[in-house]
Amino acid sequence: MAALNAQQRNRFPAKQAWDALALARLVARRDFTVQQKLACMRFYFTAGGIRNLFATLTRSGSHWSLLGIAIARDLAAGGNGDFEFKGDAWITRAGAVYTKLDWREPARAWDADADPAILSIADTLRMIDDNETGILARPLLFHTHLSYFRLRTACLGRMKTAVLLRSIYDSMESKYHKHLTLLGMGVQPSEYLPGAVDPPGPENDYNFPWEQLVDDAIEFYNSWGDIVQRHPDARMFRYDDMMAAPAEAHKQLTDFWSLNLPSEYLEEAFRRITKDEMKKKLPAADPDSTSRVAFRAQGAALTEDRTAFIRDRMERHLKHDFGYGLDWRPRKAA
Repeated sequence: MAALNAQQRNRFPAKQAWDALALARLVARRDFTVQQKLACMRFYFTAGGIRNLFATLTRSGSHWSLLGIAIARDLAAGGNGDFEFKGDAWITRAGAVYTKLDWREPARAWDADADPAILSIADTLRMIDDNETGILARPLLFHTHLSYFRLRTACLGRMKTAVLLRSIYDSMESKYHKHLTLLGMGVQPSEYLPGAVDPPGPENDYNFPWEQLVDDAIEFYNSWGDIVQRHPDARMFRYDDMMAAPAEAHKQLTDFWSLNLPSEYLEEAFRRITKDEMKKKLPAADPDSTSRVAFRAQGAALTEDRTAFIRDRMERHLKHDFGYGLDWRPRKAA
């Protein structure tokens, strides 16, 4: 299991060897032009000049955080902070504040049809290309769901890295709910098992890739746990804190990145993106029309068997728990 070797793969010489292999595979790609390959090679050594990184466990509210930061940045620049729901993504008037830390960035190979989560990046590039006014073009930070050793740039050690974590149980429950939502929208999740005919449920729960996704989460914890311990510019943030006091927590986050966003604009931004306010922007106010915000009771999706399965995997393989422990404490609706 990859999670067992996360610490070793983070470090010399394994990390550098995998980087070299990735560069060799990049050169051999037939779907990239020579210009794209050269841009990717430059990107490996320079990271486009961006030195802020947001490494987040999947389903940990990162896109909500990025939306709030984008709105606050627009307000601070004199904009109106408008945003809309489009194609299962939230799009701000002034563009996204982030881009992804992978080859799609230097190659400009964004495909929002294949990955709706990056629609805000693709739409920002379109607005820049169309010379639309009011667009703040330069991304302020990178975002990734990948473990440290899977990121391909020589600049990682010089980045101010915020690691956003959520309970693995909560993340898995949210991921399960997202799969059901996407399938209900007629969209097949990328992790959906080949050959699966019906959505996962009590009778065919095996259609959901439990082992793969739990192991991915454990790998993320182990990899970034090692980095937070030894990287002076890496700091851990908790999903629960971000949700409990959004403006204050995101002020700490953006100050860590030296973005200099005043508190009043963060307060206004996160006031605009409460669940009730976001629901107003959904088509026909339909809460099932997006996987980007959930209107459900927490603790309703994981069975006792699945909870026991997750705990068993963590007991055997989790090296860094960041204080979350091994037990699940779901907050169910009264």
